Amino acid sequence: MVFYCLKAKGFYGKIINFIGSKIAQSQQIKICNIKQKLVLLKMKNHSILIAGLTILSPIFTTISASAAENLIISIPALDITDPIVVSLPPFQLKIPIESIERFANEGEFSKEFTFYSELLTTEETKEIQTVLKKQKQELRELFQERFDVNSTIVNAFMEEPAGQEILKRLGKILKTGENKNGSEALQTAIHLALAEPDGLTIINVLKKFPGDLLIELQEGINLTEELIERFVEERLIVIELQNQAQERLLSENKVDFNNFPDLRKAGNIKWEKQSITFRNPNRDRSSPANIYLPKNSGNKLIPVIVISHGLGSDINSFAYLAEHLVSHGFAVIVPEHIGSSAEKLENFFAGFSTPVDGMEFIDRPLDIKYLLDELEAKIDSDPIWRGQLNFKQVGIVGQSFGGYTALSLAGAPLDLEELRKECQSEDTKFIFNLSLLLQCQTSNLPAEITNNLRDERITAAIVINPISSGVFGPQKISKIAIPVMIIASTRDIFAPPIPEQIYPFISLTTTEKYLVISEPATHFSFIAVEEEEVSLELPMKLVGPDPNLAYPFMQVLNLAFFQAYLTNQSQSLPYLSGSYLQYINQQPFTFSVLKSLTEEDLQKAIENFSKRLSNIN
Repeated sequence: MVFYCLKAKGFYGKIINFIGSKIAQSQQIKICNIKQKLVLLKMKNHSILIAGLTILSPIFTTISASAAENLIISIPALDITDPIVVSLPPFQLKIPIESIERFANEGEFSKEFTFYSELLTTEETKEIQTVLKKQKQELRELFQERFDVNSTIVNAFMEEPAGQEILKRLGKILKTGENKNGSEALQTAIHLALAEPDGLTIINVLKKFPGDLLIELQEGINLTEELIERFVEERLIVIELQNQAQERLLSENKVDFNNFPDLRKAGNIKWEKQSITFRNPNRDRSSPANIYLPKNSGNKLIPVIVISHGLGSDINSFAYLAEHLVSHGFAVIVPEHIGSSAEKLENFFAGFSTPVDGMEFIDRPLDIKYLLDELEAKIDSDPIWRGQLNFKQVGIVGQSFGGYTALSLAGAPLDLEELRKECQSEDTKFIFNLSLLLQCQTSNLPAEITNNLRDERITAAIVINPISSGVFGPQKISKIAIPVMIIASTRDIFAPPIPEQIYPFISLTTTEKYLVISEPATHFSFIAVEEEEVSLELPMKLVGPDPNLAYPFMQVLNLAFFQAYLTNQSQSLPYLSGSYLQYINQQPFTFSVLKSLTEEDLQKAIENFSKRLSNIN
């Protein structure tokens, strides 16, 4: 809980109260008087916008269009009835960037920070001084913090359609001094800040912003409020679903897993890896693929599993999973989607390639179709391969963009018409769900493009952190009729679990379906990376806990699922239960599973969230 006390004395104090009261209105903050001199704002959530406002001296001024090098905060019209009755037209706060820089570098208060300085020296309440001093230091550190990013990557991303979309939406809040969308000016500021010796910092962005930077306070507050609300709500809904999974676990038959084989261990089947190439006619060159083949299968057909990597990954990203499956008798085929692979992104950021476009949503499933076609033909013509692989029942695993690929091949048709409508909207959900920026790349596909990319050879699918909500929609997802497991990560900011995995799971009508929720997994928790091959390194905060600790969960879930639904080994089904996941759960990761979920269940989770929120209030 954070407390802000503002002096309410004279006209100067009234302005302070007006600003505080307006923020209170927007953030549902409680206001009360203390010793007739202080206004106490009891905050439910901390926000940089609010913190920033409380340290800024309120200069009630008219800003000329020719002013430069200032941070201008646009305050909407205020109508306050408590604690004092006042009405004010819209006005602006102007703070020279130089003053903010001096504060960040030296901690020195200029005249614009007089009010904040007075609060820090007052003897009226020690508690308030402590809070404000801590806030002052945190804000200085935020201004000074260098964001350790690759300048080439950032600049290239800002030129990409997804980057341009993010800038445009931010530009509605961060405007130019002429009250125009600030996307182009913001892009320029970031580009110039990246070239500075101390790199990308907030101060450098402010200094390099062309002309004045106008912050639309109401837009910012609305966005901050929505961000907090969505984040908290989604987080608590996921927690409630995990609780539901725990409750259902109590009704499961008790099984002594101590006597079960440990599927986390490698199998005893020897295998070999072969590297081949295949050709998707839509591509301008051949694509590589790895095939993991078990030896000594006897006369049995070898079950086949395909693994589809995500955006910016490659054929090695799930080598740990392929090796585990082949050691248990599966043939595993891992193609590289050259239009959205790690090499593709590296070439793009180096300036040697175009960005990922909408056709990749068509070419990825076709990569797998053509690869399976070529391998089937090879079986017929090559005596070494003849009769080895079973292509009538093929399993598929896909992560992120690969999750989309798997769902498409599993039978979900594209819903491009509905997606085009969504992508033209100004809905803020595009800020909260970054995967929609990629999904909207399909909006420029020609109307006659095929929307059904199903491959009937695919008879079971596991999708990890899939992107799906925009390209399919609930009606299209419901067309899938094969067993499906969806794996969601609670800390996934790129493909958030509620829209991208949980709602699609509800839409599935297949009788054999599983929703696995992993805590505190991220979008990158299940991707293997060879450190010596990394050129686009991710910050550890995005990666989350050590992914090596999550791999065994992927190995056992995939192995048990495909044993059950590709080779009809019903004895593997207990491994897909909540009780087994509880048995093997080990910090920092925990996994829970739901085999059914309805709109009513989700509504129950939302109601429980609302009750919790009411108790907090």
